[in-house]
Amino acid sequence: MKNAPALLALAVAGATLGTARAETVTKERFGCHAVEVTERLFQLVQAGDEGGFGQLLRASLKSGECRSWTKGTEVAVDGRTVGYACLKPTGSDDKCFWTPNSAITPEN
Repeated sequence: MKNAPALLALAVAGATLGTARAETVTKERFGCHAVEVTERLFQLVQAGDEGGFGQLLRASLKSGECRSWTKGTEVAVDGRTVGYACLKPTGSDDKCFWTPNSAITPEN
């Protein structure tokens, strides 16, 4: 029974992992269903390849693979990595879009 508090803490933590958390978009950004596409777009920006970035982003927006987020949009966070959060509009059952965490962090 000495481990009961630890087991209870783990059970509570596990129960909250699957729950989407509400956030508000604070900076206009894009997000894509596949984190690899989001990462590729940022790699193109960092490499200074504006043409490649624009072409991939336009095609991805048109296909529905990616979307743009506008400031003030209410979203649910379905998952996180070190650099990205998977967002979807609040109340939506759609697949989430991997978006930089900077889209939902408060502005300084």
